[in-house]
Amino acid sequence: MPYSVLLVEDDTELRMLYRTILERQGYLVEEASNGADALSFLMNHTPDVVVMDMLMPMLGGEAVIKRIQQMPALQNMKIVVITAYPRFRESAQFSQADQFLVKPIRPDDMLNAIQAALDGDHQGSNGNGS
Repeated sequence: MPYSVLLVEDDTELRMLYRTILERQGYLVEEASNGADALSFLMNHTPDVVVMDMLMPMLGGEAVIKRIQQMPALQNMKIVVITAYPRFRESAQFSQADQFLVKPIRPDDMLNAIQAALDGDHQGSNGNGS
């Protein structure tokens, strides 16, 4: 059975690109364009992995991650942060994100981070995406 991913990214072009990359690898992909939509989706669904941007309208990634951590049904869900801002590394680690990537990233960086999260490799950081 393929893994499911909730892709939370406010940049439409990046979201479409990430979706294409993930679907080509066999992932089932759902999308949210902001943190509020992501939380709404998570009220009724439990994906295996959330791939989350940090700086988004309505509700940022840090707030979403904190809320995810408070929801017992989502405690085992993996979180991969992809952001253009390295300053979020510490808050992502504090919030128990499983992997952290800094944009721009290569497709393999994202796929490797997701696989590492699924495998339970909780590093919280993968450097600058290289």
